[in-house]
Amino acid sequence: MTTVRQEQEQEGDEGDLVLGALGTLGTRVDCAGLNRLDLQGPQVLWLVAAGALDLFAVDAAEQGHWHHLGRLEAGALLLGPVAGAQHTLVARPARDCVVHRVGLRELYQPAHTQTWSYDAYGNPQYVPPTSSPLEYALALGVGRGLSVLFQAPMAEERTAAHGGAPAGAPSSAGDDDVFWMQVPPGSVQYGSLYGAEAAADLLMDPALWQSMVDQQYRLLTALDRWIEQLERTHETRTAAGIKAGEAVRAQADQTLLAAIGRRSARRTTAADADATYAACRLVAEAAGIELAGPAQGGTESDRLDPVERVALASRVRTRAVRLDGRWWRENVGPLVGHRALSGAPVALLWRRGGYAAVHPGTGRETPVEKANAAEFEPRAVMFYRPLPERRLTPAALLRFCLRGTRGDLLHLGLAGLVTVAIGALVPVATGKVLGEYVPRAQEDLIAQVCLAVLLSGVVSAAFTLLENLTILRLEGRIEAALQPAVWDRLLRLPTRFFTQRSTGELASAAMGISAIRRLLAGVGPVVAQSVTVGAMNLGLLFWFSVPMALAAIGMLVVIAAVFLGLGLWQVRWQRRLVVLGNKLNNQAFQTLRGLPKLRVAAAENYAYAAWAGEFARSRELQQKVGRIKNLTTVLGAVYLPVCTLLMFMLLAGPARGAMSAAAFLTFNTSVTMLLTSVTQLTGSFVSAVAALPLFEEIRPVLDATPEVRSGSTRPGPLSGAVEARRLSFRYADDGPLVLDDVSFAVRPGEFVAIVGPSGCGKSTLLRLLIGFDRPVSGSVLYDGQDLAALDPSAVRRQCGVVLQHAQPFTGSILDVICGTEPYTPEEAMAAAELAGLAADIERMPMGLHTIVAGNGAISGGQRQRLMIAQALIRRPRILFFDEATSALDNDTQRVVIESTRKLNATRVVIAHRLSTVLDADRVVVMEDGKVVQQGTPADLLADTGGRLHELVRRQLA
Repeated sequence: MTTVRQEQEQEGDEGDLVLGALGTLGTRVDCAGLNRLDLQGPQVLWLVAAGALDLFAVDAAEQGHWHHLGRLEAGALLLGPVAGAQHTLVARPARDCVVHRVGLRELYQPAHTQTWSYDAYGNPQYVPPTSSPLEYALALGVGRGLSVLFQAPMAEERTAAHGGAPAGAPSSAGDDDVFWMQVPPGSVQYGSLYGAEAAADLLMDPALWQSMVDQQYRLLTALDRWIEQLERTHETRTAAGIKAGEAVRAQADQTLLAAIGRRSARRTTAADADATYAACRLVAEAAGIELAGPAQGGTESDRLDPVERVALASRVRTRAVRLDGRWWRENVGPLVGHRALSGAPVALLWRRGGYAAVHPGTGRETPVEKANAAEFEPRAVMFYRPLPERRLTPAALLRFCLRGTRGDLLHLGLAGLVTVAIGALVPVATGKVLGEYVPRAQEDLIAQVCLAVLLSGVVSAAFTLLENLTILRLEGRIEAALQPAVWDRLLRLPTRFFTQRSTGELASAAMGISAIRRLLAGVGPVVAQSVTVGAMNLGLLFWFSVPMALAAIGMLVVIAAVFLGLGLWQVRWQRRLVVLGNKLNNQAFQTLRGLPKLRVAAAENYAYAAWAGEFARSRELQQKVGRIKNLTTVLGAVYLPVCTLLMFMLLAGPARGAMSAAAFLTFNTSVTMLLTSVTQLTGSFVSAVAALPLFEEIRPVLDATPEVRSGSTRPGPLSGAVEARRLSFRYADDGPLVLDDVSFAVRPGEFVAIVGPSGCGKSTLLRLLIGFDRPVSGSVLYDGQDLAALDPSAVRRQCGVVLQHAQPFTGSILDVICGTEPYTPEEAMAAAELAGLAADIERMPMGLHTIVAGNGAISGGQRQRLMIAQALIRRPRILFFDEATSALDNDTQRVVIESTRKLNATRVVIAHRLSTVLDADRVVVMEDGKVVQQGTPADLLADTGGRLHELVRRQLA
């Protein structure tokens, strides 16, 4: 506890005097490489001889937040602290810090040397040799600008000095009765005990030093209350931030979903969380989702809405939906809603004809009607069903899409059967009317048959309309389930998957699932109807004439073979066209993204030439596919008349007299319908085959294993301990080892710098530490837990990571810093302050709302600081920096280093700068994928034959 301090305006002069007077006392302690300095006992005086000391207040267990109190520069005196009721003081040395440990008794031991000093006029004056070090220091003028910490005089002393109550009156001193006092020119009487002409005189009494020691406990008690007040203020700001975040999130939902209503802010209790989980479980069961329990601890549990918390723990994505109009009559799937007045969660499940609100505790169902629809908040949450974590086949993907559509499939089948049955009347009616009723002039029967055919046409049209509406509903449900599931699968894949494919290919593959759905949407009903109609008409052919039926089958086989061959020929070129189209999309994306570099190199013409060549090839393939389509269209228009002509030729030749006119007319109509069915079936098959190239593009996404599996363990809150244990890694199975048996451990709160020449594996090691790649052998441990068995996304949520060449996404600075978390603008600005970016933001006209788009909006240094602010806003337990300050000047880098030091977080930094290395607690030196040195910067630099010494020498050369 600093009990003697210098005023700011005289700090430099007084510091030099203190060092000159007391710099030879005590034991010298070199703090190089020390992460903290343990201050031992209240009978010790610490003198800062060089560098600086940062003072922190920590709780007794030293497991909570470190509260930064200030910095002591060279020449400052620090009286060793006592243990407070809740907090004590801990010092953290800055770079090149040296302190002296001086016992209080040494201040009063007489000196044995004669000394000289000078008065205010420069005249020399003699100091007796029997003076103590303290007397000598005061004689040199140290006490002119000192302030001294005192206990306030007792009440009886204050009143007695003014002629008040007698000295024996009872009194007490509270914890607030401590203060700093600087004696002005003149004299002062402290209570009834001390008189002084200057502050220096007060320090001459040893009893006063003991009194100041005794008051430290009471001062720490006051410090406890101050920290408690800070924490309450922080909790209040956090609660306000959560409320503001809910408002921001609701506003975003309104923008996306046409003015979604905002939920009122409420404090979530344990009972609310249990009810929310029960409601989510009912909704998940109805949607076919396996739900895990909510996270009981971790960084995500404090800010997120309870529904979001459950979804995050279950790795299920959600979206907000707006409940307006007659929403209870429109089935959009199971929903999690809330009561408008109480905010109690309910499960909104579809029942026959409308929604029902299911109480999560009792299971009681209440139908939602117009009368009670206003009892529910206008905002609900829908869960997206993820794809299974195994490899998916087309059949498995089809089962995923059709889950929950049994009713629609039954309606579709019923409508198809009725339509087919009505269609069977056409050939029979044609034969009867033209073969029997017309020759006999039976007008009544003709009118009756025509009326029956007309009525059957109206009924068929009604069922066809029902069929089309059912198909549209099926398409919407399949699209709503399949497209988000594919994007969810893509986002859950390991990072290494994305290094093997270009951005354009992945985007085309993800959107290709919608193209596949559109191609296959009409294939199923057409195939079912064509097969049914064809089978019925084929039976009629055999009923009338077996030889003629066999001849018709022969024609059908020829026609089907021709159309099938043309379809497969077309698919051959379409496959190449799809691959080339993805390549063109990726090339266009890369060209536009790298346009500034192309202009610098004056290579625009070369880029255009490369794109034009590929585009010309795509046009050639499109022309080939177009010619095949034209040929198919011509054959489709010709084959029916040709087949009818062949039927007449057979009847006039070999089959003369085989059937009557009425039978032939029925037979010929059946053949025509059969040919049409076969043509539709062949066309559907070609359409289905045309989807194969698109499926081949999305197949790698469906085959890849997600990074986070259902069996992954939640890490819980991390302390910051990280260990690499015998890590080895290679990028290819037959490639060389990039990392070879790398081992080191990082303690909680430690600052470790990883250095080495380019290509030695530093960035690869960082990718292994954060789980972007998996080692071929060895393990990465967080708090002793193997990262391979943990949920890596849950680990990263407690880490702040800034990778080399990291780029912010397009949006405002506020959006970039906050990401998807509901932080307030004040918290975002505080993170920017930690990153040294606050001053730059304040100079921008739009402040935090300045749009960042691409690389041209901000400078390289601002971009790095923006990414650092994004990493620091969550106050992570662990920080990983990969050359994150390479574009910063020394002053800005110093701000970042000091800010991260105050967070008391574990820091693992890859760096080349000497200043960054010297600030580290420990340095790990790598070369050729191996760790060749480990230790404090001072020890490694002292080794003149070591690798770090060589790297520093080259940097300074």
